[in-house]
Amino acid sequence: MSIFFNSQYSIEDLEQFRDEQGFIDLTKAGVEFTEETREETGNLDRVKNWVNFQGTKALVKGEAIRDEEKNYGIYAELVVEEVAKAVGQRTAHYDLIKFVGEDGEYHLGVLSVSMMESSNERLVTLHDIIGDEPEEKSDFIDTTSYDFTIEKLEEELQKDGYSEEDITEVITEYRKRLIFLLAVLETDQHTENIAFKIKKVEGRNAIELSPNYDSESSFLLDSDISTIEKLLEDYEGLRENVDRAHPRIGTLKSIEDGGFDSYWKDTLEALCEDDEIYDYYQENIRGIVDIEKIIERVEQRIKAPLPENIKLLVKHSYQIRNEQIEKIMDGEMTVETQVDVSALLKMLVSQGVRTGIRTGEQMQVGRTIQKDMLEIGKNGINQARDENEDITL
Repeated sequence: MSIFFNSQYSIEDLEQFRDEQGFIDLTKAGVEFTEETREETGNLDRVKNWVNFQGTKALVKGEAIRDEEKNYGIYAELVVEEVAKAVGQRTAHYDLIKFVGEDGEYHLGVLSVSMMESSNERLVTLHDIIGDEPEEKSDFIDTTSYDFTIEKLEEELQKDGYSEEDITEVITEYRKRLIFLLAVLETDQHTENIAFKIKKVEGRNAIELSPNYDSESSFLLDSDISTIEKLLEDYEGLRENVDRAHPRIGTLKSIEDGGFDSYWKDTLEALCEDDEIYDYYQENIRGIVDIEKIIERVEQRIKAPLPENIKLLVKHSYQIRNEQIEKIMDGEMTVETQVDVSALLKMLVSQGVRTGIRTGEQMQVGRTIQKDMLEIGKNGINQARDENEDITL
């Protein structure tokens, strides 16, 4: 187990070391990192050390830098924390920090206050409970099936002797967490980033979903800064990236089976099959989250303005994603509205020309695909005009 570096300051005392950009200077506060204070799990190339601030234990993490390009992931932690508080999700507490590394240069990161409230508690991840999903059942590489997590979690909790009431409550809270993560475009909440707190209550084990944590990959803020700059200049490109922001736990349903063939959209529909989860979004998230106020709260906490591109990306990505969620929940966005038969056929014809397929073959393939796609939409799809569309080269 890691050893804590014991600071002479409390968490509250750290305010005196905050700079004009909002970062607490841990080096000026006398905090030192050693091999003994290092967190034993996770990425070994990333700074992760434990500090005891006069009784308040916290994990200090350096920012995650991919391919030597920086991103705004550390800011995502603070923004998601404020959104979580606004919608009734329990959350870990984060703050911005900086420190001098072994190279003598300043590095940025976040400080995360420990979620453990007493020595009577222990934290277990979802992965600790359910293990790995069989490869043949997984929809994508590096993702876990939503159905698998529900079924396996229920099965393992039953084996551990939890009551049906406890199991139902835990699974409901887990589902609420997943729809919340869809709303903030979190793309790295895998089974080791969702956890449960277990403690003894009146001689028996009690279990509850832990506060939300590790949300750096939200609002597209983990994208390279150069990529973010380009997205903010290309609204359609931004919309496409929002639509490709898929969860690490979810489900995929083909168009033929009535799905969107979209990991996040099909996951949303699966979650909303539970009326309580549908109602949770409608009553706690929809129209409740004012992103402008969320940003103001973060700035008030760090006593500094956020970079303008962060504010723009958070505002636009949240708006785009949640407009889509609301349309799906209201029945205004269905698989039928996502299929543009004419555009698809023209694309196929264009690709055929480039690859040398004969025109007659293109037309035959196109007509077959068009017929099949329109068959899918017999129930309520107003696309009959496409059957008579004249496709020319």
